[in-house]
Amino acid sequence: MRIAVLQATSAVGHIDANLDILTAAAGDAADGGADILVTPELFPTGYAPARIHHLDGAPVRQAVSQLAERSGIAVVASTVEQADSGRFITATLFGSDGTQVLHYRKSHLFGTEEQFFTAGTELSRIVRFGDLTVALGICYDVEFPEYVRALAVGGADLVLVPTAVPTRVSSTFDAAAVPGLLVPARALENTVAIAYANQCGAGFAGRSCIVAPDGSIAAQTEGGAKLIFADITSETIRGARVDNPYLRSRRLDLY
Repeated sequence: MRIAVLQATSAVGHIDANLDILTAAAGDAADGGADILVTPELFPTGYAPARIHHLDGAPVRQAVSQLAERSGIAVVASTVEQADSGRFITATLFGSDGTQVLHYRKSHLFGTEEQFFTAGTELSRIVRFGDLTVALGICYDVEFPEYVRALAVGGADLVLVPTAVPTRVSSTFDAAAVPGLLVPARALENTVAIAYANQCGAGFAGRSCIVAPDGSIAAQTEGGAKLIFADITSETIRGARVDNPYLRSRRLDLY
């Protein structure tokens, strides 16, 4: 499977302009032979929880469905979902025919998200997509070992992650460690591939990446807008799991 990851900057509240960026990226990804395009967290609305939490994501998801069908490529997009049980940050995988394949509500909220959104209460479902099994996560989710481990134990080969990691640097933490250290660790310790699509520009860490199941970086970009590609196959996954016995060696009698 050929995966494309978009790193770009969205304008808060400018949905039509942001969808134009996604449409162009889907076309470029399709031209590059990609089967699937992963885009950043809340990209269609812009990532600003206090300013966009009230928006209804249903029309946006319909627009993404249509652009996926027009472009002939599967697309992962992150939107707001309004429901009786709360207001959620979500990610949806649309097939190349525009059908909804997966829909997931973010379960680990970060910072001001907790003031405006409700945390999801279920893991992503895992579905067969091409020759791989795929699942979704959103941003902060992937920073928790338990989340990705649960998906791997459930049978996931590939985790698709829209994200909007802010630039945070202190004496004890640098946000660059998330794509640079944590995402490769999650891939290696679970023998899964991870496609991680971050916002870029002022206030965001960038460094979107596609990580192979041996923890190696298959593709990565730095601070600017860019579309990156990598090929992840079922043979890649199987090979990693033969060479690396982490999942087989777990001591479930101890923990």
